[in-house]
Amino acid sequence: MEKNSFWNNTFVGYTLKNILIAIAVFIGLVWITLILIDFYTNHGDTHKVPGLKGVSIEQAVKMLDKLDLRAEVIDSVYVKDQKLGTVIEQNPAEGSIVKPGRPIYLIVNSRSVRLIGLPQVADLSLRQAEATLQSVGIHVSSIQYAPSEYKDLVLGVKYRGQNITRGTKIPEGSMVVLVAGNGYGAAATAVPAVMGMNLSTAIEIINASSFVVGGVIYDVEPDGDEESYLIYDQRPAPGDSVSAGSTINLWLSKDPNKKAPPKVKKQQVEEEKVEDIEDFF
Repeated sequence: MEKNSFWNNTFVGYTLKNILIAIAVFIGLVWITLILIDFYTNHGDTHKVPGLKGVSIEQAVKMLDKLDLRAEVIDSVYVKDQKLGTVIEQNPAEGSIVKPGRPIYLIVNSRSVRLIGLPQVADLSLRQAEATLQSVGIHVSSIQYAPSEYKDLVLGVKYRGQNITRGTKIPEGSMVVLVAGNGYGAAATAVPAVMGMNLSTAIEIINASSFVVGGVIYDVEPDGDEESYLIYDQRPAPGDSVSAGSTINLWLSKDPNKKAPPKVKKQQVEEEKVEDIEDFF
């Protein structure tokens, strides 16, 4: 009775009892909270992150699913030396210890090679042409020389043995061959007639005649339909006698009725000069 009187009838006992009760309740709440946190965070349940570099994205997803981890692709890039569609970077790194459900961030190699339009390199020096190609991700594998009065002046570009012109789409990282002048002019020969032909046919004829395609000028910029354009003008003109290895510039249009502007023949100019001299005297 005396004990009950102390806890219930005295101020000190009553206060001390309430303090002890509060401490017990606090300890109980903390204990329950820790148990709940432990349950919620799967305390002690961890997984080691597998190595995913070089693995296809589909296989990487399956590997992570088995470990109750999530694959999350954050970027896609193109790396020439890596297999297309494979993982090239991961975060967290291989061997990291993580909780279930943790996202694993992946950077994958693109499934397709990016296509690059060939820049204008004809009539540039070899050094300028190589720098221009390198800047867009195209590499020069070798250099071929052809007859030309101008040494090391780029006359054309070849890709997989075929001549290509400005704007032609080739895969990024491709190797091309530059055709450059050797500095030795060749014997004059007649320029072939290619007007009325499409570009690919004209290139074959011009190359077979020991000439090189120079500028290719469209009256309206094509949109993937280059083969529907026909040549309506060429310089030098058909039949002109020029050195082998010279460039031939071409003008193209989708309008089959488009005609080249009239040219004043050299003979006509000479006759007009003679007439002017005769009139003077």
